[in-house]
Amino acid sequence: MRLEMATYTVRDVQLGGPTRLSNGTLHVDSDELRRLVLEGGDFADCAVDVVRPGDEVRLIHVMDAVEPRYKPGDVSAFPGFLGLPRTAGEGRTHRLGGMAVVSVGEAVAGEPTYWREAVIDMAGPGASASALSGTFNLVLDLQPAAAYLDSSSPEAELKNIMIGSPLAQRYNHAVRLAQFKAAAYLGSVTADLPPDEVRIYDTAIVDPTLPRVVYFLQVNGCALYGGSMESILPSLMSPTEILDGALLNIRTNSYASVRQSTYFNQNHAVVDELCARHGRDLSFVGVILYPGAADDIAKKELMAEWAVKQARLVGADGACSSYAGGGHPCVEYMLICQKCEQAGIPTVQVMPETYGTPADPGFVYFVPEAVSIVSTGRSTHRLELPAMPRVIGGREFFDLPDAPGDRMTISYRYLLGSCTPTGHGRLTARAY
Repeated sequence: MRLEMATYTVRDVQLGGPTRLSNGTLHVDSDELRRLVLEGGDFADCAVDVVRPGDEVRLIHVMDAVEPRYKPGDVSAFPGFLGLPRTAGEGRTHRLGGMAVVSVGEAVAGEPTYWREAVIDMAGPGASASALSGTFNLVLDLQPAAAYLDSSSPEAELKNIMIGSPLAQRYNHAVRLAQFKAAAYLGSVTADLPPDEVRIYDTAIVDPTLPRVVYFLQVNGCALYGGSMESILPSLMSPTEILDGALLNIRTNSYASVRQSTYFNQNHAVVDELCARHGRDLSFVGVILYPGAADDIAKKELMAEWAVKQARLVGADGACSSYAGGGHPCVEYMLICQKCEQAGIPTVQVMPETYGTPADPGFVYFVPEAVSIVSTGRSTHRLELPAMPRVIGGREFFDLPDAPGDRMTISYRYLLGSCTPTGHGRLTARAY
């Protein structure tokens, strides 16, 4: 598949219409944007803010982030959410590079919050831990409509501590739809403009003399072409599909440090790096996408067998594999490594560590074949954040004792993307 990715670099964002991109500055008609977000009645209100790298601002209750995109013609940059679930990864896509649309806001009735808190500091030591501290962020501070706050509603019953009540699930979907509409609206300003750069991704070019490499991408809290991934078997996909909007975040209740935000999927750094090396020192023959968290060993074995079978069918000589985080997903993740190594497919794993003392192994589950591991840092490690004069997203944390604007000591678990296995993380750990 061949994808042309046209980049329009954003060097500043200013509120004030009409919406346009001029000399690297994105001007946004905030009134028009608010009307777009509020249509449909899911939100009582939406405040629009802009935060820039270096601003003394702390974002809390972050739900997701997305890069503005636009595809010429009658296809959508967010297939399955906006428009039909047409196959992504082909044709031409425009991206506003250097910026993101970030959604923040309070929880609704029946929404679990133990893993929901996510923080972005735009300045200070916290900023060095997250790639989204280095982007120009247009922030949508969303206030849910009254119906979503009604805890007496039968739909507010919390039946699943991971995905929340039916009401909470519907609200999370509404949030994603709103931010994707905003991202598509902003991306459309590039329709008739020349890009700063165009990068060609062409996975059809394969050099038979180079080692064939696959990437096992474990997914948690994401939709594939707008649909749930909970019950699907591992699927072989073109790398360009991942970079072009096939995989979008739909769940807020997951550790911020490893949350698979839409922005990180759109700019998946591991996929991008393997694409850059395609035809040079390896042949990148596909992404094998699979969900984590099967709840019994037979399902885990099936998931691993099916994934490794697909790698063998495309003649893989080597593999890279990333871990979505959590308890159950670690088992499938390690089983895939074990079965690959036993099949003669050397596997490099990318994963965060989860425990906090020298006596802890750092893994929920482990196999002896896991001998090549790249650490993306330890989410339980703590750092001190300075006070911030401005906070956007809420008046208090969900599960932290400090006031949001105060100086505090916090674990990396709460910093969005700090330990992400997508390749955007800025942390690691080394054994000596």
